[in-house]
Parts: sequence; structure tokens; C-alpha cells
Amino acid sequence: MVCLVMAGLCDAGMPFFNRNRSGAKGGMFPGDEDIEGLYTTGKIVTYKLEDFQELYGSAGNRYIEFGLVTMKSCDYIYGGPKDRVNIEIATMESPTSAAGLFHHHRGKVLRGSGKAVDVGAEGVLDVARQSRNLYFYRGKLFVKIVYSGKGQAPDLMPIAKYVDDHLPAGNRDEKPDGFEYIEIEGVNKDTIALTPGYTFNISFLPPSVWASAPGGGSVASDMFIITKYSTKEAAELHRDYTAYLKLHAEYIEEYTKGSMKLTKAVDPNQGRVVFGAYHNALIIAARPDGYEKGEVLIERVMERIDEIKNLARENGEESGERRRWNPFRRRSAE
Repeated sequence: MVCLVMAGLCDAGMPFFNRNRSGAKGGMFPGDEDIEGLYTTGKIVTYKLEDFQELYGSAGNRYIEFGLVTMKSCDYIYGGPKDRVNIEIATMESPTSAAGLFHHHRGKVLRGSGKAVDVGAEGVLDVARQSRNLYFYRGKLFVKIVYSGKGQAPDLMPIAKYVDDHLPAGNRDEKPDGFEYIEIEGVNKDTIALTPGYTFNISFLPPSVWASAPGGGSVASDMFIITKYSTKEAAELHRDYTAYLKLHAEYIEEYTKGSMKLTKAVDPNQGRVVFGAYHNALIIAARPDGYEKGEVLIERVMERIDEIKNLARENGEESGERRRWNPFRRRSAE
């Protein structure tokens, strides 16, 4: 009897579990028959923030740090009964939060071993783990597709493209403002990330765009760009950071170099730093091999900011600080 039932199911082109349980066709998650060989094994499950931590434990900390709102998840088989795939779609607080979580996975989880794929605003395939994981983001949504079967991973791109085509958020060509700043000589754009918490673990410093800066000297040299809502707020942050260092640094000096007002210091926890405020950005070169190299990096960032501002003006876009200059814009401004 069992053989007859199984044969009947196979003849109908269906696996041995229930079909069409993932919700209405055309949603963000593919239903049965939307993708060849992909079938749902359960319903879409939604986790609110208060339930997420209990379910995911420490593995969910990064999601919360970057600003998780809700998580939706659905399980599938893809090909055979032992070829399991899970799709997660996280709704984040802002496009910058989604991009930050993506770059955390690309940089910290994949350790630079990912292969860029044409999906979402940015996508990456984990080639170091036999292409079993695929991550991308668009708008406020971060998508994670994971194969957990024992065999060779199937092609995950048809799934990724389906999900991407059905996301209700964001333009594929839009990246959060501020990330373009990293196209700077001496700064390694492949290490671009968004700090999930506070830069240097100093409570009053907000998240920042971060990248390593080997052009600044040692391997440990980093570049931080923290943008605020206005030039005034950036100046206030600069003053607060300076005041903090005056209390804690082993050495601090404020000086002018050309048209730049800079500060250099040696902090017990941060090491050597050079920083200055420009427009609505606080620019910090951390741990450079010599203050002079830190100054050069800061000057290059300032030049890049000017280029972007001039380009925005030529294109008739908002030049200032409300849109083009703030990846951490307030929710009311979105």
C-alpha cells in the first residue's frame, strides 16, 4: 500500500508532504510550483522582536543590534526529500540597517570569501561553504537563503531572484547614503561595514560606516565615517568626542592643517586616532601608522564628500544634509 501511495505521488510530480502551505502565490516567499523542484514543508512563521531572541539565542544578537523589526521564515525541500532549504526575510529599521546586516555577513561571516551575485541592491554567495548560503538586501529587507542538505548544494539563484522580484521595498540600484564614501584611495572598499553598536564602544557615538585602511599604515588601521542629521549635530558630536578624549586620552592635541581643524590623540583603548568634522560627518582615522598618514586619509574622505555633493547639485538632487549626507537619517525623514 505504501508503495502504491508513493508511486501515485511521484506520478503526480509531488513530493510526499503537503503542498501550497507557504501562503498566497505571488508573496515574498515562493509557493509550490513557483520554482521547479522547490516545495514547502511548512507555513511561513513570523517572529516579532520579543520572540526572536528566545528562539535564536546568541545567534540573533547581530540582528537585534542592527535594528530587527520582524523576521519571517519558511522551510522547503529543493530537489529531493533530503535537500532542505530555509528562507529568512528580516525587516529592519532602515535601509542602512539592512545593508549593515548584509555587510556583517559578507565581511565577518564569509570573511571575504563570498562571490558577488546579481540580486537585490547587493548579493553574495558563500563559495567557501560549497555555495550553501546566499545573502542579499533591498530596501529595509535582508534575505538569507540556506541549504542544509548532505549533498552538493543546488543553484540558489532561482530562489533568490524570485524573492527579489517579489520584495515590496527599495530600488535594486539604491544603496544607503554614506556607503559611497568608501570609494577612496587607501581605504579598502571590500571591508566596508556598518558598526552595529557604538564606535569604540563609547556610548554617545552612534553607528558608523567603517572600513580598514591599509593605506594608513599598519594592518590594524581603520577608517570611521559617522554622519549626523546636520552640520550642527556633527559639530556637537565632534565636541563631545574631543571632551571624552581630554578626560581619558594619554595625549591629545588640537591643531590646524591647511583648512582642516584636526585633533590627534592616544587613547588607552583606541590607540592612536586622528579626527575632524566636515559638513555633517565626523571622520576618524584610527590606529594609523603615524599621524601624517591619518591626515592624508581624512583629506581624501573630505575630497570624496565634496565630489558627491557637487555631483548631487549638478543632478538637481538635494545637496545637503537631509538626504545625500545621512545614512542614519531619522525615521521621520525617510
